[in-house]
Amino acid sequence: MPIVIRFFKDKRLRRIISMFLQFVCQLWWINKKKRFLSNENYQKQIKEVYRKQASVFTETATELGGLLIKLGQFFSARVDVLPEEYTNELSKLQDAVKPVGTEEIIKRIEEEYGKPISEVFLNFSREAIASASLGQVHVAEIQGHNKVAVKVLRPGIEKIIQTDFNALRFMVTFAKRYPKIRAAVDLEQIYNEFVETTQDELDYIKEGQHADIFRANFSGDSRISVPEVYWEYTTQHVLVMEYVTGCKVNDYENLAGAGIDRAELADTLISAYVQQLLSDAFFHADPHPGNLLVKEDGTLIFLDFGMVGRIEKGMREELMAFILAVFKKDTDQMVTVFEKLGFLRSHADKQTLAKGLKLILANVFEDPNLRNVNSEELLLELREFMYSQPFQIPAQTLFLGKSLLTIMGICGGLNPQLDLIKTLRPYAEELLAGEGAGNSPTGFIIDQAKKTLTEVVTLPEKLNRLIAGLEGGEIRLHPSRSFESNLLQSQMDQTSRIVRAIMSSGFLISGAVLLEGSYFKVGLILIILAGLTFASFLKFNSGSSGRKRMVHGGRSRGESSGFQKPRFHP
Repeated sequence: MPIVIRFFKDKRLRRIISMFLQFVCQLWWINKKKRFLSNENYQKQIKEVYRKQASVFTETATELGGLLIKLGQFFSARVDVLPEEYTNELSKLQDAVKPVGTEEIIKRIEEEYGKPISEVFLNFSREAIASASLGQVHVAEIQGHNKVAVKVLRPGIEKIIQTDFNALRFMVTFAKRYPKIRAAVDLEQIYNEFVETTQDELDYIKEGQHADIFRANFSGDSRISVPEVYWEYTTQHVLVMEYVTGCKVNDYENLAGAGIDRAELADTLISAYVQQLLSDAFFHADPHPGNLLVKEDGTLIFLDFGMVGRIEKGMREELMAFILAVFKKDTDQMVTVFEKLGFLRSHADKQTLAKGLKLILANVFEDPNLRNVNSEELLLELREFMYSQPFQIPAQTLFLGKSLLTIMGICGGLNPQLDLIKTLRPYAEELLAGEGAGNSPTGFIIDQAKKTLTEVVTLPEKLNRLIAGLEGGEIRLHPSRSFESNLLQSQMDQTSRIVRAIMSSGFLISGAVLLEGSYFKVGLILIILAGLTFASFLKFNSGSSGRKRMVHGGRSRGESSGFQKPRFHP
């Protein structure tokens, strides 16, 4: 196999794969010991293993650089996949490494332009003002302009990244052989998302295009500034932009010295992200303080567009539905949105999930002032919740969530008195105003009828998912002895309920429409018929429930009640 040959020839590849295999062996061994340990002792030991592994990875990534730093940062946001011990350690990983020698950078620039650097720039600073795992930034001067920032991809980084991708590909293929891992996480999806994200950051033409889009989106907002891209000097590996200066958004001393209103700056930042999410559907995915500068006049500068996120039309609609559900405290609707977005694994316990969301919402709405909401505690709570639930969230959405939590932390620092719910309420009210029919009594009736019809129509789909879970082994069913004898009666009951629900919903919709027209009497009759049909539905349903209670009440003590939720252990 080619990977075996490369393993022995490439020291970097050998070290990365050996590290991951060591992690696998450690997890295998502690899992074997589990039967001899108490649950408390096992949890203590497994958490210690997680911490040590994350620490080893962080040290190795810092030493080797390249893609490993990006991998660590990528997984620091994967709170849906990795335990808290891992994500906490990985979040400390900084993308700041020793810069490459100036001669190597100049050689790279001259290869890109095909001419001496003196013919490109009037002046080029030999010292880097910033250095990361993939590239570094120098200050230069070009004809007809003042200073520019020149971002250069590190020489030889492509080969290093290819080696790292080979190592990751091997580990994904290896891990997918184990059914428990396959059931717990879709490694192929995560790998593809990481590759896509990284390749975007390697293409400086794309980064320049991202900056232009962002600049155009905020062209009418004097509070926001984005550096201009000089395309005549920009290539795939060299990005030349307007050089801008300012203090970091969390440099409170300099903000005070410039007389900048911190509360107003926080409002500007929130407004900018609301526009990005709900209007532009295009957002800055790495808003740490180093990428957010403030000019002396209070203008907010966005830098570094290597990591951006896009919100597709369907996702945008669901995001709006989710925001409305949060303000309505409708946790069932929140779970429905999660399901539509594909966030939930097939074995998700939606009732437990809804209960967990209620607790989180209670904390937020009980005290919406950021001065009393500890963002670190909230982040920890969300991490624990997402890891404990059957989530696997697409990378774009995780970047969005991480960005919003970062922004919330920055705004809380700028204005500790900020009332988050009060600030966001006008935007939510705009969404509510756009709901249209839902604001009138007739609209309410129609909405309720639609909801009933939706539940009925989607019933076969839910049954299909249940059957798929049974066939795939994700749900194991142990029927009681009386199950077969009651199956036919249950099917008849279900069919009758569907018919009654459809009739009731049909009468409701028709009656509601006719009430506002010139057929008031006919509409009223249909509403009455809907009520009678619905009453019949309730009566039948209670009778059916009584039969079910009799059946379940007769279950012997040794019989299982039905469903077992699969669990993954390392």
